[in-house]
Amino acid sequence: MAECYKKISVKLFSKIVNRSVKSFETLKPHLRAANIGILLETWVCMMFFTTLIVYFISLFAVFMLNWFLGFDFLTFLYLVIFAPVMAAAFAFLLFYVYPVQKANRIRNSIESNLPFALSHMGAVASSGVPPEFMFSLLTRFKEYGEVTNQAKLIVKNIKNFGMSSVAAIKNAAERTPSPQFKQILTGIASTIEKGGDLGKYLNEMAERSLFEYRVKRENYLKTLSTYADIYTAVLISAPLMMMIFLAMMGTIGGDIMGFTVEEAIFFLTWIFIPVTNTAFLVFLQTTSPTV
Repeated sequence: MAECYKKISVKLFSKIVNRSVKSFETLKPHLRAANIGILLETWVCMMFFTTLIVYFISLFAVFMLNWFLGFDFLTFLYLVIFAPVMAAAFAFLLFYVYPVQKANRIRNSIESNLPFALSHMGAVASSGVPPEFMFSLLTRFKEYGEVTNQAKLIVKNIKNFGMSSVAAIKNAAERTPSPQFKQILTGIASTIEKGGDLGKYLNEMAERSLFEYRVKRENYLKTLSTYADIYTAVLISAPLMMMIFLAMMGTIGGDIMGFTVEEAIFFLTWIFIPVTNTAFLVFLQTTSPTV
């Protein structure tokens, strides 16, 4: 199904994309780093095709809603003009952002698990086993997140494509979205080529990575205390003071920006507080380092 979708997209939009593909060159390294496995031209064709499909589906949905709900003319005209455009723009943006977000997620996972994976790799390498066996052993541990997937890529290059250990490691270094991991893989390849002590190198890198990991965690904990103060002031104290103010307004009478006191209390209780708290939780989730 996916292959059929790709073929249709390329067939319909290849000529247009070939003339405008340079505008999307910034996506190319993200597609590679995210291991999506699709050429830039194909991805842009799929982007255009999906945007077109979403536009017509949204347009059809507007007509169906008008059939059942019977909008007035101005509302119907507004929905016909803007709703499909907004939906299509969202689909286009989603295709553009997805490779970037996936590459960032892979990078965060690698850098969070790297100190522990390096300690394991250093212990294995110190026993004198070949590098390909070290990476093969690492693929059995899902606890290391995307580091395990990077090891699988190296093993796949060696076993399926016949690459040497050094070539496979360098290929993974070029594809990884993590600059830190890229530097370490390049160092591993260089150490193997020069006949150096791989176990010693990996143990040194593990100690350095673990130190950087601890510093990042400590800095995040300090930042978290600042977030806690902001949360207390903005999302606890401020709504509480607003409720007291609205209660006083209820006894005096009047309205607030055209809203009655009851409507303002409803908005504050059932919309503002839940939405802001949810947004704050999402913000914490997206900014917190992966464990």
